Amino acid sequence: MFNKIKTKKVYMKIVEQVRDLIKEGKLKPRDKLPPEQVLAENFGTSRPSVREALSALEILGITESRGGKGNFIKDTPGSPLYEQKVMKLEKEESPFEILEARKALEIQIVDLAANKATQKDIDTIYESLHEMEEAVSNIPKMMELDGEFHMNIARAAHNNLLFSMMDYLNNLLKEELWVNMKEKIWNLPGYPQKYLKEHAEIINAIKNKDSKNARKRVYDHLDGVEKDLLRN
Repeated sequence: MFNKIKTKKVYMKIVEQVRDLIKEGKLKPRDKLPPEQVLAENFGTSRPSVREALSALEILGITESRGGKGNFIKDTPGSPLYEQKVMKLEKEESPFEILEARKALEIQIVDLAANKATQKDIDTIYESLHEMEEAVSNIPKMMELDGEFHMNIARAAHNNLLFSMMDYLNNLLKEELWVNMKEKIWNLPGYPQKYLKEHAEIINAIKNKDSKNARKRVYDHLDGVEKDLLRN
């Protein structure tokens, strides 16, 4: 008699509204969606939630992003696997909430790593960085190695509980919504090199046992990723 109560994520509520507008004929194929800030005001939500919704709409085959020109309703919006994709996206975590959690966790992890890392730990982290440098033209591989880099720092903190928490967050970075959004910035000219430089600064601070600088470098890196995800 009773139905389970479900709390939909904000970005999925936006997706539903856009889908309804298409069904009602208020949005038609090839229509351009308003700018993100305007959408945020109209939906009464934040720009990060709108960015997540636009990514979800793209994954669902409802819209397409035309680099620099905006987001458009596709000629044949939707997908034969629409419902399955919706169910999958509803289970995924918000990329911006993931970043908030990473800031809180990784700053503490790198602080410990700067104080507790062995030479073997440092060598392993440097090895991850070198592998990323060699894979700079292979974005999917770079993203995989990026996760390994951060996990190796977590190992260097020598705290099993923090490592388990980091492992959980790292697995969330394999979700489709995060990958779709992150790939866009990894593919921007100069961005892989930018992230490699930031990673090098983090590991150098750990090597020098400079926990204060290590914390700042990690925060600045993750804060920069957050800003990059909102790039126009």
